[in-house]
Amino acid sequence: MNAELSDLFSSVAFKTLRTVDLPDSGSNQHEINGAASLREFFQTGDSVKGKLHWFYFEDGAPPDKSESDFTFYDARAKSAERTGRTEWRLYYSGDFLSKAFIGDVLVLAKDRRGVIFALVFAQNSSWLQAARVLFGFDPPVDLFQILPDSTLEQQTLEFARQQIIEALGIEVVIPATETDRELVLRKFGEGFPDTKTMSDFARSITSINPRDDADLALTSWIQREEELFRAMEDVIVSNKLREGFADVDDFIKYSLSVQNRRKSRMGHALMHHLAAVFDAYDLKYEREVVTERKNRPDFLFPGKSKYDDPGFPATQLVMLGAKSTLKDRWRQILTEADRIPSKHLCTLEPGISRDQTDEMLMQRLTLVIPSGLHQTYLPEQRDSLLTLQQFIDYVTNTQLTSS
Repeated sequence: MNAELSDLFSSVAFKTLRTVDLPDSGSNQHEINGAASLREFFQTGDSVKGKLHWFYFEDGAPPDKSESDFTFYDARAKSAERTGRTEWRLYYSGDFLSKAFIGDVLVLAKDRRGVIFALVFAQNSSWLQAARVLFGFDPPVDLFQILPDSTLEQQTLEFARQQIIEALGIEVVIPATETDRELVLRKFGEGFPDTKTMSDFARSITSINPRDDADLALTSWIQREEELFRAMEDVIVSNKLREGFADVDDFIKYSLSVQNRRKSRMGHALMHHLAAVFDAYDLKYEREVVTERKNRPDFLFPGKSKYDDPGFPATQLVMLGAKSTLKDRWRQILTEADRIPSKHLCTLEPGISRDQTDEMLMQRLTLVIPSGLHQTYLPEQRDSLLTLQQFIDYVTNTQLTSS
């Protein structure tokens, strides 16, 4: 059973930033306007002090991060008993919002540990589209609105939302279940299996037929493997922490090994599960065969012998790169198969910027993205995206033509 957004966040509030909210645009001493409803966010009628973890998200740039102190207080507290009036304000130190513009959206999210994230999304950005999918809010207004508990409980942490959380880079923990911890211990003991073994196991315990829904099969398998990996990591790393470390260098070395394993695992998982989908559809392909200049495309359809045959029509050759995340790495695949001018790239990254997708189209690169992630892209971007099923249909047609 999928976790819910309410398992990660206890309170979420959001608003559109206006002139009065921005330090360089007329605001009064770094205060955010329209804060009265935040009493529900903080779940108190008293003043609150703490720390904000700021993030600024705009297309074409890595997220900007900072921290600052805040105070939530009633500026009329001394006279409230006499006048019956209150004036709640959210004051923060620093000038992080000087990076923002009128019309950007601020989301305050308090996680279950009490950590408060202040997430600022540039208006009309792919990041904002992804945030709307994650939190399920309508276009915000000038005053803070609180996301109802019922909405947080209805937003299941299915694959798309988990990918968005990872892309945002905010440190929230999706807990492993006790059932999964017991499952991986019985299967693998207290040692990480190789990535193919873990992928095979995830598929074996996930009841879905890729011929019924290729996109759902891919994301379900990847999500199940992520859950199993998280459970295995929870067991092994927890045991190591209890054992302790010889010295600081030993701790740092182990920490880096954990981080590197996390980073590399998803890319391998994507490759393994894509291959399983293609096998289910009886597609002819080879993985990581050598082409020009010792390049190795992730998937070459129908295979190297046909690619190397000058008499085989180039129109019946297909190349697919597979990268779980992109950044600027998508350009790497442009030179991986000279005979195939129009290339395809499968990714799990939500909400790539419009500038990036426009450049990909100019380079004759088509993105293949599981259907559940299409909603994280702007409407004007979606027409150029393929689902995995559409890609399979395309390859199937090329192979029927060549047979």
